[in-house]
Order: sequence, then C-alpha cells, then structure tokens
Amino acid sequence: MPDSSSPSVIVIGSGAVRALPTRGGPSYLVQIGERRLLFDCGRIAVHNLHRFGFPAETIDEVYITHLHFDHISDLPLLLLLSWNNGRDARIPIFGPRGIDHFLENGVRQAYQDDIDSRIAHGNRERDKLDWETTEITRDGLIYQNKDYTIETLATAHAGLRNFSYRITTGDKVIVITSDSEPDPRLVHFCRDADLLLVECSGTKAFYDSVAFGGWHLTPEDVGQIARDAKVKRVVLKHFVIESFSDDPKIAESMAETVRAIHPDGEIHAGEDGMRFDL
Repeated sequence: MPDSSSPSVIVIGSGAVRALPTRGGPSYLVQIGERRLLFDCGRIAVHNLHRFGFPAETIDEVYITHLHFDHISDLPLLLLLSWNNGRDARIPIFGPRGIDHFLENGVRQAYQDDIDSRIAHGNRERDKLDWETTEITRDGLIYQNKDYTIETLATAHAGLRNFSYRITTGDKVIVITSDSEPDPRLVHFCRDADLLLVECSGTKAFYDSVAFGGWHLTPEDVGQIARDAKVKRVVLKHFVIESFSDDPKIAESMAETVRAIHPDGEIHAGEDGMRFDL
C-alpha cells in the first residue's frame, strides 16, 4: 500500500476538444497530504471527479494552463456546484492573464439569475461563491508553502498565454504540461521528474493534415524530452487524433513510439481514472 502522505496523481480527463464517450476533457488531480490540486477543468471534469471519489467541494486549489475552452469548460460548474454543496472558503485559482475576466463573465454574470435565486431562498451566501485569482504573467515560482512549490513555464500555443506546471513536494517532482509547440526549454523544466503528464495530441502525419498541427507535440518530441530530461514515468494525454482516426489503438501506438526513444522510462497512454502514487 502507498504511504498516505505521499503524493498521488489521478487522470480526471485524458481527452481533448471533441466529445468521446471514453475520455473526459483535460483535467488532472494532484493530492499532496490533505490538499487536492486540480489542473485544468475540461469537459465532464466535475462528473469524473465525483465518479473517482472527489466531490467538487473538496477541491482546494485550481491551476489552469490556458484559456482554450476544452481546458476550462467545466470550471464554472466546479465553482457553482461546490458553492451549492456547501463550500465554505474561496478557491484559489491560478491561470494566465484573462482568467479573472473569464470567471467574472462566465460565472458571476452568466449565472446571475441562478445565483440571485439561490441566495434569495436562503440556499447560500453570496460571498461563499467567490474565488481568489492569481494571474500568471511570467515563468518561475508562483506558489510555495511548507509542503510543495509550484513553478511555471510559458511556451507557444496558438497565440495564447500558455503555462505548464512543475510541482515539487519533498523529493518528488510532478510535471503537467500544457498543449505546446516543441520547445527545448521543456527538457530543463521536466528534468528528473518522477511523473510527467504530457500532451501528445497526434502524429506528425496527422498534424500535417490539419490547420492546428503546429500547435502540438508529436510522440517523437515527447520521447526526446522525456529521454533527455531523464523522466521516470510518462503519461500521454490530450489525444486529439482519436477524433479523426479509425484506429482504436492509436494512443497506445504513440506510447510505443515514446518507449522506443526513452526505453529507460515507464510510458503510459493515459486513460480516465488512472492513478499514480509516488
């Protein structure tokens, strides 16, 4: 049995933009002691959190990589449902510049009638709905306490402000990348990670066939990053290609490519509900 004090990571959603019945949108839970940190909150993230034993009101912090809708579509639901279910503290939310504007318009303004109705009938207090945003504008350390530190790296992706996260707790390192164009700085950012959750949206041949192909990493990119950074375990995520391919084993095929380049690592094609104890 793993030590209950050791960090764990649960893949809440391993998919990407388009709806697939077997994969939720991008979302990953890191548990450190009693703290539950949610990274991205895409399609059906709230449903899967409950399904895997983590009700919305038990999430302590949220970290958003970028503002593409597949990474934030369930964030309003997380805030509203956790408030409705009795959350009694503001959730800290970290994300790129623009996250506060999104929440003000996508939650407080969009659901004004709903919020007013619940308050008028004594369901909840207005201030308990609120959140505390930290807008990230540069690389480096963004949060630190006695149990963990969180650092960011900005990389190019579709012209958006876009950040990957490196979590250090004790002697363990977890890296969660955002969607990203290839960037040599990712090797240093992922250096000696115990667990790397990394986007691998498709193959080069697939990218050559779509307009957004230049925004993402190939299996070869991932394998080289993981090998050069000496990453111990790699979990591939954000399988855009599955919505365009008839091959049910395409994700595993990409994992095989990564294994061939980084044979010293443990490589997984991510699936919703996968848990990794460190």
